[in-house]
Amino acid sequence: MHLQSLKVVNFRALKNIEIDFDSHVNVIVGPNAIGKSTILEAIRLVKAMLSPRTQHESNQALFALGAASPHVPNRLKMNAIAQDEKAAIVISCRYKFSGDEAQWLKNSTPQIATNFVQARMGQAFAFPGALIAFLSSPQGKTELDKATTEINEEWVKIDAAGQQITIELTITPGVGPASTGSQIGPTLLSALEARNAPSQTIFSYFPADRALPSGEQPVQLGSADSNQQLEAHNSQPQLKYSRLKNTIFSAIVTSNQGRENLYAEFHRIFSGILKGRHIKGVGINEIGLLSITVEDETGRQFDLDSMSSGEKGLILTFLLIERTLVEGGLILLDEPELHLNPAVCKDLLPFIVDQYASRKNLQLIICSHSPEILAGAFDREECSLYSLMSGSMLTKVRRQDQDVISSALRKLGTSESEELLFKGIIFVEGPDDILVLETGFGDILRRLKLKDLGGRIEVERQIELLQSAEKDAPSAAMRYFIFDRDDVPSSLTSTESVKVLQWGRRCLENYLLDIDAITDLLMDPDVAKVPFANMGEVTGFLKSLAFNQLTERAAREQYISYGFGDVGLRANEIKGKGASEIAETLLQRLTSMKARLEVVSEKDWKQKFEMNCADREEQLRKIWEAKWREDCDGKRLFQDIGASGRLRMSVRNFKKRVITQMRNTQSENWRSAKSLLSELTGAPM
Repeated sequence: MHLQSLKVVNFRALKNIEIDFDSHVNVIVGPNAIGKSTILEAIRLVKAMLSPRTQHESNQALFALGAASPHVPNRLKMNAIAQDEKAAIVISCRYKFSGDEAQWLKNSTPQIATNFVQARMGQAFAFPGALIAFLSSPQGKTELDKATTEINEEWVKIDAAGQQITIELTITPGVGPASTGSQIGPTLLSALEARNAPSQTIFSYFPADRALPSGEQPVQLGSADSNQQLEAHNSQPQLKYSRLKNTIFSAIVTSNQGRENLYAEFHRIFSGILKGRHIKGVGINEIGLLSITVEDETGRQFDLDSMSSGEKGLILTFLLIERTLVEGGLILLDEPELHLNPAVCKDLLPFIVDQYASRKNLQLIICSHSPEILAGAFDREECSLYSLMSGSMLTKVRRQDQDVISSALRKLGTSESEELLFKGIIFVEGPDDILVLETGFGDILRRLKLKDLGGRIEVERQIELLQSAEKDAPSAAMRYFIFDRDDVPSSLTSTESVKVLQWGRRCLENYLLDIDAITDLLMDPDVAKVPFANMGEVTGFLKSLAFNQLTERAAREQYISYGFGDVGLRANEIKGKGASEIAETLLQRLTSMKARLEVVSEKDWKQKFEMNCADREEQLRKIWEAKWREDCDGKRLFQDIGASGRLRMSVRNFKKRVITQMRNTQSENWRSAKSLLSELTGAPM
C-alpha cells in the first residue's frame, strides 16, 4: 500500500497543495515553520479518522493536534487545525494496492463486508459476538448482501484505476468530519492493517519529538504490551520511544529466532550507519538493572543508555522499521537527522534506501532540514525531492532544473541545498550587514539565509550572472541582493526570482545613525568609557566626525568631474576579443586621456583644483547641515567612533547594540529600513 498523491486544503499552515509521490523514498524540504510536518500530520489524520486500527486512534490524533480535548472529546476546535476556521478542511489521499494486497482483499470480501456493515452501524470496535444476532437476521443478511455488492462494484473502479483508491476526509465547520472519497476505501485499508499481528503494521508514523527515557524502564511482554504496540504505530506514536528496551527484550524472550534477528539487525545498524560498534550482550548488569551492552572498535564497553539521544533514536527507529513494518508498508518519518552529527546524516539516506526501502518495498515520506539528506535525495534514483515553498506551493525538484543555475550558486558560496532549506537566500556586501539585519529584522528574515559576498562589485556581478542564467532556466527559488548606494545609483532592477535592493541612503550604517539610540548608549557608562551628558553633546560629536569627511568627499568629486578616466583593463572590454581589438580599445582611451591632459597647466592647475575643492566643500556643507546622516559615509563614521577611544566594546558590537535599541523603540530609522526589507521580501510590515 503506497501513497500515490496527496491533496490538502485549509489544514493548519497548508492553504492548498497537491502533489504526486512517485518513488520509494520521498524527501520534503523547506524553511522552518512552513508546514513540512503538517504534511505528515495530514496523511496521518486521514488514516486515523477513516481507517483507525484501534478504538481511540481517531481521538488520539485529534488530541495531538490540539483539535479536541480528552475532557471534551466530542467538541472540535476548528481554529486549531484550519487556516480559515470558517472554511472546510479537505485532505485527500490516493493509495495504490500491490497485486498481492488486491488479491488478498478480494478473497476477503465476506469478512470485509461484515466490517463495512459494522462500521456503518458505528460498531467497528464492538465485540463480534454482540453482532451475531443482527447479522444473522433477515435485515442483517440484507445489509451484508448490499455491502458485498457495493464492494464488488468498487473493485471494478479500483481495477480500472490501476488498483488505486482515494480516501478523503472533509471537516466542515459546525458539521464535523466525514468521509467524502470512496466509501469502501477506508474499510479496505483497515482490513489490510487488521490482518497483521499487534507487533506489525502497514502504516507507521515517526514524529520528530523523540523523548527517549534513560535508566530502568518497566518491561511488559505478551497481552499486556499488545495494546501499547498497536497505539505506538499511529495513534500515539510517541510511545515508540519509551519502548526501546521493551522492543529489545521482547525479541530476546520470544524465541531463539527473535534473538538472532535482533542481533542481525543491530549488526546492520552498526555496520551501516553507527559504524565501529557491535552489541555485546543483553541481560542484567551488576546492580540488577536491565542492560544492553555495546562495544566499540577500541574494546570499550558501555550501556545503550549512555549513547546520545540521536543515536538511540536512530537505533529504535530502524529496529522498529525492521521488526514491525510489513513488506509494502508506508512510513512517515519526521526529521530523522534529529540530534545527529553531519557525518552520520551523510550516510543516513543511502542506508534507508538500501537496507529498508528497496529491500522491503517500503515507501517513506521524510521531512528534513538536513543538507546531507537533501544532497542524498539528489544523488539517488530511488528518491524524489520536493520543496515546500509556501502553504500553496509544494513542487517536485527535478534534477535537470538545477543544472543551469548550480554553477552560479556555487560561485555565490551557496548551493541547491540552502535554496531548498530556506525560503530564499539574501546576499549582502559583508558580515556586518548580516549582523545588523539579523539582529534588527529577525522577524522578517527568519526563513531566509543571509550570506556575504565581500563587497558591492561582487554583488552586482552576481546579480547579472544569475539574471542571465534565469533566462535559460527559470527558477521558483528566490534570491535577494542588498547593497549600498555609495553615491553611485545602480541601474540593476529586480526580475522574477532575483530581487534587488539598493539602500536609499549611502549605506546600511547610515540607517544606524539614529540620534536617540546612539545617545542612550553613549550616555551609558557600560558602553562609553567617558559617557556624554546629553543628546546635544552626542549630536555634536557625531556631526563633527561626519563633517570631517567633507574635504575628502569634495576632492574626490572634483577630480572625477575632470573625466580623466583610467587605463586599466576591463573584463567586458577584452572578453572574447583578439589582441588587435583590445589594442584599439585601449588606444582610444589613451588618446582621450591625452587630449584632456594637454589642457592641464602645471603652473595653475593645483591652485584651481584647491579653489574648486573649497567651493565644492562649501556646497556640500550647506547640503549636509540637513542631510549629513543620509549622505555621509556611515561605515567610516562608525569606524571613527571606535577610533575615538570612547567605546568599551568593538565597533561591531556597538552596531549590534544600536540596532537592538532601534528595534526595541521601533524608531523612525528602523521603520524605514524595515519597510524596504518588507517590500523586497514580500513580508508583511
